[in-house]
Amino acid sequence: MAQSEELASVGAGRYKLIRAVGRGGMATVHQATDTALGRRVAVKVMDRVAAGEEFRTRFRQEARAMAALNHRNVIAIHDVGEEADPSGTPTPYLVMEFIDGRPLGEFVSGHGMPAHRALRITADILSALAASHDAGLIHRDIKPANIMISENDTVKVLDFGIAKAVDAVPVTRTGTVVGTAPYMSPEQAQGKKLDRRSDLYSTGVLLFELLSGRRPFDADSDAALLYHHVHTAPPLLAELGIAVPEPVQELLSSALSKDPEGRPATARQMRRLVLDALNSADTAPPRNAPRPRIPARPAYAPAQPPSPLASTTPMAPPSPAVPGSLKTGLVAAVPGYFAGTIGFSQIFSAGLTPTATVVCAYTLGYGPMYLTVLFGLAVGTYHARTAARRTRRHSSAVACLVVNGLWSAYHLGTWLFGFPLLYL
Repeated sequence: MAQSEELASVGAGRYKLIRAVGRGGMATVHQATDTALGRRVAVKVMDRVAAGEEFRTRFRQEARAMAALNHRNVIAIHDVGEEADPSGTPTPYLVMEFIDGRPLGEFVSGHGMPAHRALRITADILSALAASHDAGLIHRDIKPANIMISENDTVKVLDFGIAKAVDAVPVTRTGTVVGTAPYMSPEQAQGKKLDRRSDLYSTGVLLFELLSGRRPFDADSDAALLYHHVHTAPPLLAELGIAVPEPVQELLSSALSKDPEGRPATARQMRRLVLDALNSADTAPPRNAPRPRIPARPAYAPAQPPSPLASTTPMAPPSPAVPGSLKTGLVAAVPGYFAGTIGFSQIFSAGLTPTATVVCAYTLGYGPMYLTVLFGLAVGTYHARTAARRTRRHSSAVACLVVNGLWSAYHLGTWLFGFPLLYL
């Protein structure tokens, strides 16, 4: 029996527990009555199995986190305290506003929702996250079960139980993975230090699910899911037979970027992108439009994960698809040009025959020039194709293509018009 089921009330009798309305890994949420004010409330009571000091610390952290927020899309906290159970063990509890409504997960069981509806819900979630981030808190567990839709269609973000102050000392051990595997950001899956953009990735996964009725990745174990978040590109909605306006897909691609630099910088910026997508002319579906067929499985073949790993083991970062970063690609042509120039100077000073000079020029002169330019073009092309538009990485990739394109034009011009002049 859960510890909270042994209690009839908390707060020295002020809060009468009526019925359990939800259970998690460490607590049970009850509908209750505040006898002092005569109103319905929700009371979250920690279970005995989770009453260790670490979980009690998280519970107090949740109370402080929620108390610091005052936002229409964040559940309000009324009271916090501890109640002794029949054995005399202190039982932490949290009193919150009671929400007449349903968890968001009940709206996405097996099918998606219209784009305009999904975007409005996402905009409200991001509004709550903006307030949370302004208070210095990363939620770390954005998922449908932690979002409530009230009877008057108000979105409420719940459960800040594993929220973390951006610069605070972590409650959990270094490298420990905390959160819910299907919605974790790549950096969260690897146990790395998080910033606010981790919540934006989770929100992107949630938006994908709202639109398609499924998550971007499907696997039989948490370890495999974490692997996909780190290594596998999410499918496009079009691959699942779901038609959405281009701004919606661009928003998803940006939010689900493996690199935090490729995502929107803040929740407010992402919310503006959501509203821009919402305002696009063809976002709302036409009246009586048939729902597109969703295949049984996503139309993509994700890489197979390695042997199962413990959830507390950080995932190894993926190998890059092409060697080198954008910075390397931008400057690659410069050393190649100087290497080729040195090669030419040595060739022409060696007194070789014309035939030998031509052969050496192509291998020792133009070789370094062209190879480095082609490398820069490959790096720029890869990042331009994989980065979301209107992001810093996409702009850098375009710059890389332009720089190396100009270098290649210069080299080609030298080869066509400069080299033959040596023998005229």
